Amino acid sequence: MGAAMTGLRPIAEIMFSDFLAVCFFGDGTANIGAFHAALNFSAVWKLPVVFVCENNFYMEYTPIGAVTAVEHPAADRAGAYGLEPVLVDGNDADEVYRTAMKYMTRARKGGGPALIEATTYRHSGHSRADPAKYRPEGELDKWLERDPIKVYRERLLKFGVAEATLKDIESGAMRKVDEATAIAKASPPPSLDGIDKHVWADGGAAWRN
Repeated sequence: MGAAMTGLRPIAEIMFSDFLAVCFFGDGTANIGAFHAALNFSAVWKLPVVFVCENNFYMEYTPIGAVTAVEHPAADRAGAYGLEPVLVDGNDADEVYRTAMKYMTRARKGGGPALIEATTYRHSGHSRADPAKYRPEGELDKWLERDPIKVYRERLLKFGVAEATLKDIESGAMRKVDEATAIAKASPPPSLDGIDKHVWADGGAAWRN
């Protein structure tokens, strides 16, 4: 184990020049061991990683607050690994962008990892089979008013962007979605030859090269 850990250090030093890893996960992940192990080793080795917790306040069906000792499952635990607690409004695109750029730039310069917790909300259930009946009445309506697209659209209007321009952007985006959907439906199923590609690792050092 010690030799393997030592062998990772030159990789981290090389990565400081250009490369960066950004890891996205939900609030429930902050309660599993892999989350803490990843933060610990990233901090120890000063790896160029930005961890982003998308806290939508629910795990699968359980409110995160019902099973977590701290209010903010990611940000409140950052200090345990020598990291700055970073909490942002995940529904504010500008705030998320500025925060991300700050810590991505720092990581690329050798400043080590960062842990960002972005508070947001999921408008539907955890899956297609989840009607999300466990949510309090009115909670969804409250968050729909803070939908990030709605919020940003209103901001652009205040900045003087014309309504017609926004409609052109929206129709253009929907057109691209429709075109991509049509291409996907018309495309043949992928070959089984690639089913294992980029899925498994043999546990050796070859993947690091």
